Amino acid sequence: MTSTPSSSEILAHRSDFGLRLSNSMAKYGPLCVGIDPHRKILADWGYNVDAEGAELFSVRMLQAASGRAAAVKFQTPMYERYGSKGFAALERVLYAARQMGIITIVDCLHGGLSTTISAIADAYFKPGAPLLADAITLLPYYGARSLGSLINEAMDNGRGVFVASLTSNPEGASLQTAIRQSGEYEGKTVSFGIASTVQKFNQGIEGMGSAGLIIGATIGQWMNDSGIDPSKFTGPILSPGYGWQGAEAKDLSTVFKGTKGNVLVTVSRFIASHGPNISALAQATEAISLDVRQALMEATSMPSDEKTTGAAAGAAVAPTAGAAPQAASSPAPAPASAKPRGGRLLVLTGPAGVGKGTVETALRKKHPEIWLSVSATTRAPRPGEVNGVNYWFMDDQEFAKKEQAGEFLETATVHGMARYGTPLKPVQDHLAHNVPTILEIDLQGARRVKERASELGLEVVSVFIAPPSFDELVRRLTGRGTETPEQRARRLETAKVELAAEGEFDVTITNDDVERAAQELWSIIAKEYGIGE
Repeated sequence: MTSTPSSSEILAHRSDFGLRLSNSMAKYGPLCVGIDPHRKILADWGYNVDAEGAELFSVRMLQAASGRAAAVKFQTPMYERYGSKGFAALERVLYAARQMGIITIVDCLHGGLSTTISAIADAYFKPGAPLLADAITLLPYYGARSLGSLINEAMDNGRGVFVASLTSNPEGASLQTAIRQSGEYEGKTVSFGIASTVQKFNQGIEGMGSAGLIIGATIGQWMNDSGIDPSKFTGPILSPGYGWQGAEAKDLSTVFKGTKGNVLVTVSRFIASHGPNISALAQATEAISLDVRQALMEATSMPSDEKTTGAAAGAAVAPTAGAAPQAASSPAPAPASAKPRGGRLLVLTGPAGVGKGTVETALRKKHPEIWLSVSATTRAPRPGEVNGVNYWFMDDQEFAKKEQAGEFLETATVHGMARYGTPLKPVQDHLAHNVPTILEIDLQGARRVKERASELGLEVVSVFIAPPSFDELVRRLTGRGTETPEQRARRLETAKVELAAEGEFDVTITNDDVERAAQELWSIIAKEYGIGE
């Protein structure tokens, strides 16, 4: 004889997915690794374009995501194309993810009449389900209420859902922002009604709920038209479109301003483009995770627009007439006459091979609130590079125009070909808002920054990262194994010149231990910006 669960037990089940995902995001950041075994990627990796290749690819991506991302998302059609063998492969990789303790989302986008889609619970949610997942994605266009019984089945089993509301595909705007002609949300947009209906499933849940929305990262241009305010939604928000699909850091800051740490950003092809080498995949995952975390931290610090009243359950609130989105890659600028309130710009330099990037990455893992300046360049993007994340990519004409207008802190021509520069305004804006700001640059660039900063009245603290000894620097350079003997010889000669310039810098940090060096660097930042350690 089974006993009826108490109301507190029911609530614990219904809040379980949201709690687990929230904890994972707090630990690993707001990144969801998309596992999409496209045929081209399988071929590029040297794998068979079949179910076996898709499974091998998926396992490798799981290894890269483990301990570096809050969740993974499997694109069902990429397995379905191989029929029963594809579904069997998906079953096995879902099992592998469970054994690794990774939260799984199956992007199946199911929808339909409530009498038919209830069967989906047997496949994905119930104990012993063949495709047991932590959450799935749903389409609400049979009516958002048609999903109600399935959402309840998911939550009653400690699982979650993500319901498509505002998607990144351009043609979706006309449907999603169409005005409803009848019903509870008459006069509101279709997407508003969806968001408000989904929010009702999160009522009574403390913290992040288990019923989520899908809101694309590229929909900023019609965000206000939808009437949805993501900052008022208490469930998780899954956001595709970052990177290869066109969304940049500024889009995350625009679309999700004022949110409370409940946005999960999906990145797939940027990471996969670094495979199949596990180390390269892991490094790409860590790098994009830091960038996504920084962009969303800026979004959470931005107040949402003032809204009118009348939203159901406080899920989605229409913007005040005439309100405009704040599309910016950095905080709103201070008045031209205002001097930075916070600390000085931290310029980080050191010889090649000393581990500047490694120290900076270790620092940002522990302190994602630090902003790292992104350089502009005229060279073409390499495979997997994302505009606004790796560099700001522009042509020679645009670069020259910006340089002439004084929009760079410093510029340089590298190898007589591509031009590089440090955009000035983002640096000034972040400093004006007391955001710890780092510029990682070579010796010549550091000298140019000091000279130009003096002209601009910009205060700088320069930090030199030094090796424990010259012999250790030689070992690190030769240990890379990525350069010819001639290239290494040139590097070492340059390193000698760079080491001789150590006295030009305000502070020297010896990188004999990465974590210790990162902590020493943080101590400098904390002192500069008045942050308690």
